[in-house]
This record gives sequence, C-alpha cells and structure tokens, in this order.
Amino acid sequence: MNLLCSSDFHGLVPVQMEKIIREKKIDAILYGGDFSPHGWDGEGESTEAPMEFLMGLGLPVFSVFGNIDPDKSFFEEYERSHKNFHFIHLKRVKLKGYYIVGLGDFYFDSYALRTFESLLKQKPEKTIVLSHYPPRGVVDKVDFGAHVGSPELRRMIEKYKPPLFLCGHIHEAAGMGKLGNTQVVNMAMRNILVESDNGELRVSLV
Repeated sequence: MNLLCSSDFHGLVPVQMEKIIREKKIDAILYGGDFSPHGWDGEGESTEAPMEFLMGLGLPVFSVFGNIDPDKSFFEEYERSHKNFHFIHLKRVKLKGYYIVGLGDFYFDSYALRTFESLLKQKPEKTIVLSHYPPRGVVDKVDFGAHVGSPELRRMIEKYKPPLFLCGHIHEAAGMGKLGNTQVVNMAMRNILVESDNGELRVSLV
C-alpha cells in the first residue's frame, strides 16, 4: 500500500502530485484539510481548484476539513457528486489492511472528540489517524515558540497508541516527531509518502 498524504493547500493546485503518483504507484490520497485560501498574497483563489485537480488524478481521496474550509455540508455535497472523494470526518474506513480514522475541525466540540475516541479505540494498532490538528507538544510549535496542539489528541495518542498520526494546520511545524511509539507527521504544504510493507508503516518526504 502506497499513500500520498498532504494538507493545507490553501487554494493552490498541487501539480507536483501528478509526477509523484506516476513514479510511486500510489493507491490513494489522504488530505488533512484546509483546501481554502486565507486570502493572503501568494495563495490560491478558490477552495474548488485543488479539489478538482485531485479528482482529475483518478485516485480515491480521503479527506477531512480544516478550520479555514467551508462547513461539513459543503464537503458532504461534494462527496455526493464525486465518486472518488471520501469525506471521513468522524468516520472510520478500511484501506488495504489498515483503518483510517478522520477528524477535521473540532475545537469546542466535545461530541466530535467523543466520537473520534470511540472510532480510534477499535483496533488502534491497525489505525492511521487523519487529523487537521496536531497533538500538543509535537510538530505543533508556532514561530514564537509556543506549543499550540490539542491536549485531548495527545491524551488519546498516549492511551491508544496508533502507529501513525497525520496532521497539518501549523505550517511552520511541518515535519516528523514521535509520541511513544506513534509516529506523528505534520504534512502542512508537504508531500508525504506512507508505505506499508509486511505490516510495518514507512513514512518519507517526497
């Protein structure tokens, strides 16, 4: 299983993905939210442009939504009209022997956290988490030095120990870290390859 993973396009079309897909024989794309531009200089102009580009690649796309994106109804409607787009906020899907559990924008939503935990605790050892937000204390440091990730997500990682936690949101913290045996990857504006080989997950920047 080869997964191409990214987050935080902010209106820009990720044209480099096309070459990676050809070279790496990708099975599916995982996306951590924030298709939409902030409106700052240098960003793209629309939410739909990167989404339509991904649809044109012909692969299944599993996505959550970010804090800059439209609300859930926008993505639910998009899913209904695009057969290879799968909106998995607060859902659990099986993919090539692993489960993908999605969590998008959830701040101040205790129901979302409870639902997410109920999904995560089912076979956590075979679960890849796709979250917009990072956990507190790893790949979550902003420019002025503070850790701004979610303490609730950190607690759940430490409790259930999934092998891989994918996130975005904090652009300047993009990179890889660990919480116990869980690999935590902030993929904001990066292309990350996840490969499964004999039950082990390998993660690399491409």
